[in-house]
Amino acid sequence: MTSQTDTLPTTSEPEAKEPRTRVVLVDPRADRRSVMRQVFEHSGVDAAVVAEANGGADAIGLVEEHHADLAVVELPLPVADGLATIAALRQRFPDLAIVVISFNTDAAVKEEAKAAGANAYLVKPVNAREVVAAIPDDPSTTTAATP
Repeated sequence: MTSQTDTLPTTSEPEAKEPRTRVVLVDPRADRRSVMRQVFEHSGVDAAVVAEANGGADAIGLVEEHHADLAVVELPLPVADGLATIAALRQRFPDLAIVVISFNTDAAVKEEAKAAGANAYLVKPVNAREVVAAIPDDPSTTTAATP
């Protein structure tokens, strides 16, 4: 008598490709983070939201933990907290791209964000392509900040 061994056919699942840009969203409001996450998920850009932070302290830890390439920071966090968050992120992660998104069109706030270390300042509404397009080749520079 012969013994048969049942074997299941093996299928190889394609490995999930790591996104080119790993994004951390920083906004105190979960509903706005959710909207921005959806913007990235449905944009077709090679970027993925890997974490969400409701403030600066969380953002620093999450950028480090997830090896993020981009932090999208909502201003106002309030503004003073947002600027401090940008400065702390820039100091700790000089190669991190930092894009500010805000409804605030005040030129002084834009300049303060640039001075704190933001690479770009985009006025809402924005889409993921605009955010990704604002990432400079060298994030340690802040010359890509938008007017």
